[in-house]
Amino acid sequence: MIKQLPAEFSILAASALVLLLWQPNRSKAQEVADMHSPNAEHKYTNHLIEENSPYLLSHAHNPVDWYPWGDEALARAKAENKPIFLSIGYAACHWCHVMERESFEDEKIAAILNEHFISIKVDREQRPDLDQIYMSFTTALTGAGGWPMSVFLTPDLKPFFAGTYFPPEDRYGRPGFGRLISEVARAWQEEREKVVASSDHILNQISTQLNRDAGRSLLSLGMLEKGASALMQGFDSVHGGFGAAPKFPHATELSFFLRYYRKSGDLTYLQAAEKALKGMAHGGIYDQLGGGFARYSVDEKWLVPHFEKMLYDNGLLAQLYAEAYQVTGRELYLETMKGTLDFILREMTDPGGGFYSALDADSEGEEGKFYVWSRKEIEDVLGKDADLFCRFYNVTPGGNFEGSNILIIDLASERVRDASDLDDFDGHMAELRRKLFEARAERVRPLTDDKILTSWNGLALKALCMGYQLTGDKRYLDAAIKNASFVHDELFRDNRLTHSYREGRRSEGEFLEDYGYFIAGLIELYQTDHSNDNIRWLEFAVALANNAVDLFMDENGTLWLRPEGQSDLIMRPKDETDGATPSPGSLLLRSLLKLDRLTSNGKFSTAAEKGLQALSGLIARMPSNMASALLALDYYLSDKMEIVIVGQSEERDKMLSELNKRYLPDKIVAVSDTGKEAWPLFEGRGAGKGEVLAFICRNSVCRLPVSTAKEFKEQLDEVVKTMIVSLGTP
Repeated sequence: MIKQLPAEFSILAASALVLLLWQPNRSKAQEVADMHSPNAEHKYTNHLIEENSPYLLSHAHNPVDWYPWGDEALARAKAENKPIFLSIGYAACHWCHVMERESFEDEKIAAILNEHFISIKVDREQRPDLDQIYMSFTTALTGAGGWPMSVFLTPDLKPFFAGTYFPPEDRYGRPGFGRLISEVARAWQEEREKVVASSDHILNQISTQLNRDAGRSLLSLGMLEKGASALMQGFDSVHGGFGAAPKFPHATELSFFLRYYRKSGDLTYLQAAEKALKGMAHGGIYDQLGGGFARYSVDEKWLVPHFEKMLYDNGLLAQLYAEAYQVTGRELYLETMKGTLDFILREMTDPGGGFYSALDADSEGEEGKFYVWSRKEIEDVLGKDADLFCRFYNVTPGGNFEGSNILIIDLASERVRDASDLDDFDGHMAELRRKLFEARAERVRPLTDDKILTSWNGLALKALCMGYQLTGDKRYLDAAIKNASFVHDELFRDNRLTHSYREGRRSEGEFLEDYGYFIAGLIELYQTDHSNDNIRWLEFAVALANNAVDLFMDENGTLWLRPEGQSDLIMRPKDETDGATPSPGSLLLRSLLKLDRLTSNGKFSTAAEKGLQALSGLIARMPSNMASALLALDYYLSDKMEIVIVGQSEERDKMLSELNKRYLPDKIVAVSDTGKEAWPLFEGRGAGKGEVLAFICRNSVCRLPVSTAKEFKEQLDEVVKTMIVSLGTP
């Protein structure tokens, strides 16, 4: 979610330009636009042609003289003393495509932009720091945010007006974009001093608000209770999930509900999590044929998705469904996790091992066209089986989405299953889904945004590891190892982690989210890959963690999104609350605590405690926005479990199978063939040839080692029972 700032900031928008926007069209701008007549498609080529982002490249032939964000554009704005029109979006954004077709391909609008502005296009996924900074201003100025983001800046990068999508002409209660830019240009030419003064005032007010010290609070279990209660107040008890339409998955918040249920024994939180998990898995937000989740549901019932599929959502949701399966044992959650991971492997995996960023919502110019069905299309593919399939997936002649059908499962579907006389109903439906999936594959596919983001790859990496733990499907482990190797070899250069990669080209600059997300994935991979060189994943995680603390944490424990001294930023951005993705700093803090247990490196625990103290005021004041911080706090306050297994035998595999099926989110696992690695957890812990020894420890106090899976299970049950009792769970 986007942070909401105090209501008084909306006054700034009115004082800036609202009166200018609704004046009659200026004849000068119209004269400039009329000088240009329509030309052949792709007549124009602008400065984006050398870029490596699919989003930026898609605008490279607009008549708008776009620049990428960089020294050339910023220097030109200063040299010519022109305002900057900054447009931020991403490749899978439906309304970004709409605004491009309506406005950025319009030669009259382009003529105004080219004469009066320096136009800069930014891929928000490549520059999350710019997106964070200017989204904060957009939200403060307008009361809401989203993409495409449209921001007008002075040559020294201070925003003075902002919005999101603008239609080409006045409609939807919004000013037309052509008239908007004409009035902004007039204001810059005729009332520049007022505009600059307004930008200074806006920057000062919003900077003060964003950097206000939230204070410090005592880190306590009461914070967890308060956070759980605050989140529950926003829960939709009818359809599941949080809030009304549009409805986002909120994987981190649901993961916290599972954790809090285990800690408190309060079934309310498990029931709430399951309400959302079932609603999403059965709804249109989940691709019933191909697996994987869309970004959000436009309605409150999970029926109609915004059809774009993002890697980060699918990585987070696969993790969530894996945890839910461990807690409940319900096959629905396991199958949903597998369907999501299979989607990632099938449709979002680069041959080199990286994972692509997104699939577009549109194909052939229509949102969702690739995914929806008419009843006749299904009948043509399935023949006599079509009626059963349509009844189960709620397909009707009239459809449930603009005359077509989104496949969903509901209570009526369960009645269809119960009434069936098929010996293997689920197997039969799986075969029908396969036939439709193959037929769908012949359609025009949505665009794939094939850039590889280190941060989002970290989320998918962890999900694949959890998938292997629960299924033993080696495809998941092989993909995880290949991904970590790819990032190490291609994106870790000169002891620094690169943010973005595509077709052999890497971005510049370092981002907290890459370190925060990928370290978590590496820790999970170390605990999952039990080959004789698995220690390399722990060593890589330690190297990244050392860098992260040095680069992003200040003396007060605050974690910033970028290192100090970025010359192209008007402020140093931070993002301490959760949005569509978890707060990267909070994820890093939890990983630092885990690395402390794995390595006994006091630097990590000291930094993590310092970081939690820095967040404590926000956690106390607005806990419902701090789920990932609450998860880190929960780990900090909870009993820790460490499991060290040394040696090779069939018993080791049985022990790990017993361990992996349990919901033990605070466990640390270290496995070695020999125990000779130079890490504290293996000191004095060796095993004879053909022997395996398992050490189960609670808060660094260990039981006697065991050598059989039966003994391991019994001892594990005893330790888990004592941990649960200590937390107050029945």
